[in-house]
Amino acid sequence: MWSFSTIRSAEIGILGGTFDPIHNGHLAAARQLLSVADLDQVWLMPNATPPHRTAAPVAPAEDRMRMVELAVAGHDGLLPSRTEVERGNTSYTIDTIRQLAREHPGQRFTLLIGSDAAVQIRSWHDADTLLAEGNFVIFNRPETALAPQTLHELGFAPARTRIVHLDTPAIAAHQVRDRLARGAPIDDLVPAAVADYIRTHELYQV
Repeated sequence: MWSFSTIRSAEIGILGGTFDPIHNGHLAAARQLLSVADLDQVWLMPNATPPHRTAAPVAPAEDRMRMVELAVAGHDGLLPSRTEVERGNTSYTIDTIRQLAREHPGQRFTLLIGSDAAVQIRSWHDADTLLAEGNFVIFNRPETALAPQTLHELGFAPARTRIVHLDTPAIAAHQVRDRLARGAPIDDLVPAAVADYIRTHELYQV
């Protein structure tokens, strides 16, 4: 019977995204992944230019990075990573895992991706190489779940892929931006420091 490995994955998980802006759903996922994926750290890594979006992020990369830094402050095990923002250009994941391997020799990293992103893996830049070189934790949520056989068919290697289950708030970044456009409060959707940063820097204004 084909099944996914239950062997402990890398100590450091990489949770990438546009984070436009980071919100409480992102933080809840990162905190849960620390324990359910048996990780010592989760690095939250905003991309510079996302490869899968036709429209550019609304907030500049440095603002998105600063909001991530504010959001994870004081959360043990959660760290902000400037890797993709400092590299600039389109943030291809294969470039990121190779850069991390060069900068941190001997350290294994694992990519943390939702099941909704996992089903799109074949559209990612240099997908075959990424699947051959990367370690993955795929997180299912109540509204999105993938079976091991589906991931196998997509090309995920069982020895380097695990499935975990999260229960996180159903928040999307566009909800935050939509509320701001209407002048509605966002304090229940984002950390207080992020809300203050958005107000101070007048981000996401129509």
